[in-house]
Amino acid sequence: MSDANEGDKFKPDVISELNDGANYPPPDLTYLKEMADGDESFFNEIITYFVESCPDSLRSMREFALSGDHEKLRFLAHTILPQLTFVGILAAIPFFEKIERDSKLNDDLFVELERAIIIINYGIDDLKKMI
Repeated sequence: MSDANEGDKFKPDVISELNDGANYPPPDLTYLKEMADGDESFFNEIITYFVESCPDSLRSMREFALSGDHEKLRFLAHTILPQLTFVGILAAIPFFEKIERDSKLNDDLFVELERAIIIINYGIDDLKKMI
């Protein structure tokens, strides 16, 4: 799995419970392939951007969740959602939709965030093999 969790001290008990070794579907790149319309450079650029930028965004989301900054948490969830569609990590989308929707209620969303991060990290590992 990706090293996005290295050094983080974010609810280790939650992480160990959720990191159950489940098999997640590989990224579905159908949408991105249609968008790229055969442009391999564009295809690789989108994947590379996501692989390189998403771990920082996920770390920031953890920080915002810990500090209770629900507005920034909701904003990042909102910005990552379309990226998940582009790179086909569709299994994480329901978690991000819940975070975006429920963060304005100041709900505790640690479990949803951690589950989404685990799914995304598996997806990032798969995407790295494609570029």
